[in-house]
Amino acid sequence: MKYFLGVDGGGTKIAVALRPEDGGAVRVARVPGANLEVKGVEAVYALIKRGVRKLARGRKIELSGARFCLCGIDFPRDAEMAEPYFREHLKRDFGYAGPMSFENDAFAALRAGTSARPGFIISLGTGFTIAAIDARGRERLVCDYQVKNLLNTMVLGVSSAAHGLLPGNKPSRLLGEIMRLARCRTPYDLLARLWAVDFRKYARPLPQELKFKFVPLFYKYYAKGDPLAVMILGEYAERIGRALAALKKFAGGEGAVVFSGSFFIKYPRESAFFRREILRRAGFRRARQVTLEKEPVHGAVLP
Repeated sequence: MKYFLGVDGGGTKIAVALRPEDGGAVRVARVPGANLEVKGVEAVYALIKRGVRKLARGRKIELSGARFCLCGIDFPRDAEMAEPYFREHLKRDFGYAGPMSFENDAFAALRAGTSARPGFIISLGTGFTIAAIDARGRERLVCDYQVKNLLNTMVLGVSSAAHGLLPGNKPSRLLGEIMRLARCRTPYDLLARLWAVDFRKYARPLPQELKFKFVPLFYKYYAKGDPLAVMILGEYAERIGRALAALKKFAGGEGAVVFSGSFFIKYPRESAFFRREILRRAGFRRARQVTLEKEPVHGAVLP
C-alpha cells in the first residue's frame, strides 16, 4: 500500500503522519523537534526519518507523495535549500523520487483548522507567524521576529513600571498580581528576578512555569485597560493587526481565522478580548474565529 507522508516540524516536536491511499486512518508518530535554522537540514531529515521508521514498524513503506511543513521555511529560497537533500535521501531511504512540497509549519495548522478560503492563521509563540491561503490556493506568509516572546516582552513592561514610565502614570493592578505570585516586595525585586544573573545572588530566577501563570493575567487586565497590560500586549495587537490587514488585501477579503500557538490554545477564553482586538485593528468585521483543536500534522496530509 502507498502512503502520503506529511510532516509538521516545530522546534518543540516533529509530528510525522502517514495517510494511506485507500482512505484508512492517518497514523502519527512524534519525535523531538528541530528548527532548520538552528539544527540544519541533515538533523531535521534524520528526525523525520526516525518518525517514519516508528510508523513502519519494520515494514517497507512506499510513498505516493510528501509535504513538509517545517519551522524555518520562512522565505522562498529556504525550500530551495532544503529540497535537494530531502530528495536525495528520500530516494535512498524509501525509494521515493516523486513530487514533494515544502512550506512553513503555519500552513499545516491553517489547513487543520479550516478548509474555508480565504483562510488565515495567527500563531503566537516566539515572535509571531501569520499566513493566508486565498480562494485560488495561493499562499502568503508573514513572520515577525522583532516582536519577541511574550514573556520576554514582559521584562520591558516591568522595567517601565519600576521607573514610573507606564502610560498616563497610572498604577497597574496587573503589576501587583505578578509581584504577589512572584513573592516580590517591589517592582525592582521583580525586575532583578527577571534579569537574574550570577552577580545578583539575592535574585533567584523566576521558574518558567511561574511565568506562564502570568499569561492569563495579561489577557485579563488588557481587557480592563491596565497600563502595564496595554504596554505588553498593545504592541502585539498593533503589529499582528497590520500584518493581518496586509494578508486580507492579498486574499481579496475576509475569511476564517485560525488561532494557533500555546498563547492562544492554552487560554481560549482568557484571550477572547485580545483576539477580537487584533481582528478589529485588521479591519475584519465578519471573520469566523477558529481555535485549533486537532493536531496540525493532520493539515500536512490533506489532499
